[in-house]
Amino acid sequence: MTTITGAVIHKLIKEPHGEATVQQRDTELKLNEPVRKLVDDISALYGEKANKGYGQFEEDTLTFPSSTVLREMFETKAISFIEGSQKLLAVLAGKANQAALSKGGYVLMAHGLNDAKVDWFLVAIINNVSGSAVNEETLEIEEAVHVDLENLRVAGRVNLSTWLAGDQQTRYVGFLKHRGDVADYFKYFLGCKVVVKDAEETKRLVDGLLSFARSESLSAEAEDSFLRTAHGYCRNRGKDNPISLEELSNAAWPQEPTKLQRSLAAAGVEINDGFVPDGRSLKSLLKFHGKTAFWSVDLDRRAFNNGSAVYIKEKGAIVLNNLPPALKAELDEEVRGDE
Repeated sequence: MTTITGAVIHKLIKEPHGEATVQQRDTELKLNEPVRKLVDDISALYGEKANKGYGQFEEDTLTFPSSTVLREMFETKAISFIEGSQKLLAVLAGKANQAALSKGGYVLMAHGLNDAKVDWFLVAIINNVSGSAVNEETLEIEEAVHVDLENLRVAGRVNLSTWLAGDQQTRYVGFLKHRGDVADYFKYFLGCKVVVKDAEETKRLVDGLLSFARSESLSAEAEDSFLRTAHGYCRNRGKDNPISLEELSNAAWPQEPTKLQRSLAAAGVEINDGFVPDGRSLKSLLKFHGKTAFWSVDLDRRAFNNGSAVYIKEKGAIVLNNLPPALKAELDEEVRGDE
């Protein structure tokens, strides 16, 4: 169960081509049930979305001061949660001013601990939306205003435990990405240096797709079809048309794309959206490869489906059937030479 230790909402007032101003609270929100539910819902939505970027804090803390503020809040304890949130709001307003088309909204900041005892800090820009509701006493239809979670587009999360432990190998900052969106200023507000290595991202994606296929207990034929469809989508991506995990999910798992998106967004997978797939790493979706000092083998997955290859788990051996005539003749001659 997630434990929320602090939360606050400020307001960033900004229209396209306008100057950003702020309206800030001077006290934290009371951690009542509505507040806890909102933070839990936003945290869950953020976690389920696959269109994210991941990285680490920029080293230039003068240009990107948010990491300094967070350190003062959660490591040195030099400032309180509310003081830190106000400083972060000022940084956010400054970055929004640098993006002419950026818009404002209510800025939620929250701190807590998840089930795995990971310390996290979440920040999201949310807005209200009008709707309708039935008055339980009069049974009349009334206008109702609620937080628009369906269109959550600007949010980020910092794994404080990993960052403050000094882990330089792990990506501890994440944020939502939207192609063509004007919210890049939010990445600059976080001070996130995106770490993208195409080969590494491709390996993460391959592992994520294979893990999903196994979790669905697919037949050999269905798994092969799923992986080949995913491979076909990825193979056609390039610098001008990088991978969209949302598009990939729609193409490879059209019956329930959000389920695949959630799987690819799961903790520990963390694939950067918008990378260009590495062709060599991508091949492992379709083939098994291995070699020793005496042999090398590339096996298409379909070989195991149609009986051309059989894996004997107990012996750690592979039996190859239906050898090409030329290879069979060469091996037959070799055997005759040994007799």
